[in-house]
Amino acid sequence: MTPSDLTLRALLGQALESITDADGRVFRTFATLCRRPGELTAAYLRGERKRYVAPVQLFLLANVLFFFVQAAIGFQSLSNNFDSHLKDQRYSNWVRPFAERVLAERGTTRADYAPVFDSAVAVNAKALAFMMVPMFALLALVLSPLSRRPLVAHVVFGLHFEAFLLLSFAVPLPLIGFPVLAAMELAGKSEYGDAVVAWLLIGLCTVYLYFAFGRVYGGAVWARLAKAALFAVLMIGVIRVYRLIVFFVTFYTA
Repeated sequence: MTPSDLTLRALLGQALESITDADGRVFRTFATLCRRPGELTAAYLRGERKRYVAPVQLFLLANVLFFFVQAAIGFQSLSNNFDSHLKDQRYSNWVRPFAERVLAERGTTRADYAPVFDSAVAVNAKALAFMMVPMFALLALVLSPLSRRPLVAHVVFGLHFEAFLLLSFAVPLPLIGFPVLAAMELAGKSEYGDAVVAWLLIGLCTVYLYFAFGRVYGGAVWARLAKAALFAVLMIGVIRVYRLIVFFVTFYTA
């Protein structure tokens, strides 16, 4: 492995490879991503490229799988509909009057515009999902300032983590989230449903990140646990920022 291998240009070059292959790399990569957190990033940095799907390639596959499953089961997590943006999000209180004012200037109503927004938001959420990668890479860099890892290491870490996150949205979170939301609805506490699901996601990602930080950055047990927990909590903020970006992109283009 040469220094030129550890560059963003080399990383992006991996995206030119075919999306699928016949030697089982796709299944091996997904299995390693879920069973051995951080191993894919560590292997990439060691120069072991042939055994696994490239980071960008893996992210694209996870992205497609996530949005396919989301569309099939109706479990919204990133491509929220218009009403959700205006009523259910932390930023809804200041976005709602802004949106209503703009819609009035356009000469339309929320009821008329909502179907237009909802049909476009899923496409935008999928197309813009890459925007979370640099945010996650920045978190990894800030939380591991003494690691002496090249910039591409943090970007690869971000790609692998977001791939895991998208898979979590596609499989375990709906399996847990639907019963939780139904139970909260029956108990008359539906307003707390999203918070409960968010904390379940934080717990799942904290466990994943604890092992991932260990394999990629090393460090003492307590340090890895603290970094994993902080990263997972800040991840919720990243998701909210992303939702807001998707809202404005869709609102001004649809």
